[in-house]
Amino acid sequence: MTMTITIKDEEFNAQDIRRLYTAAIIVAEDGNTKEVSLDWIDKEENADAEIVNYGIFVDMGDEEVEGFYFETREEITEALNKTKEQIRQKRNGRG
Repeated sequence: MTMTITIKDEEFNAQDIRRLYTAAIIVAEDGNTKEVSLDWIDKEENADAEIVNYGIFVDMGDEEVEGFYFETREEITEALNKTKEQIRQKRNGRG
């Protein structure tokens, strides 16, 4: 049985996913954007970081990474919760 995961209407075969991760995209000191962990953003000393958006990233290996972007922390949290629920249900044989 193939387990698939859907993020923003895009379906992935779970076996093809090497890594699934989240990040905040911020403006770095040099003016370019960069990915940082949500844990990094949550630290008080980083509270003034300029957040461009948030992303869920699906690393398929071979330099292939699909990004899904969200404007708010609430939106990414909701999408992450949906993804976790899909995985939980499919592991329990209900998906």
